[in-house]
Amino acid sequence: MRDDANGPAEPPSGQTTGMALNERHIKMLRFAVIAMGVILVLGFITVIARIVYLVNRSGDSATTSTVSQPIQQAARLALPAGASVRQMSLAGSRLAVHYEGAGGSGIVILDLQTGKPISRVEIVPETPR
Repeated sequence: MRDDANGPAEPPSGQTTGMALNERHIKMLRFAVIAMGVILVLGFITVIARIVYLVNRSGDSATTSTVSQPIQQAARLALPAGASVRQMSLAGSRLAVHYEGAGGSGIVILDLQTGKPISRVEIVPETPR
């Protein structure tokens, strides 16, 4: 085989250049491709199943919590005459109400489960000593 002016000479027919793959390599590649395809399909199925599970679970928990908690009567909070609410703060099942009125200001802590006041704090100016 000789190189002529147009480029390298071609090998005789029936011979290949470069690395030749034997039957064992082809079987290993086929197995690897099939295994990777199965892994990809299982991964997609897992992701889709997880999304469906989370969507159904969030819908179930919302209806379960609504159904499991009975509707209570509205709580009533008695404030001094002429008092107005300045601020409210919620922590768990307790509501703190800060009010101001002509007779002074104060804070009432209300238990939302029972609807009854737990404690009252009157805010009074400090007297000089």
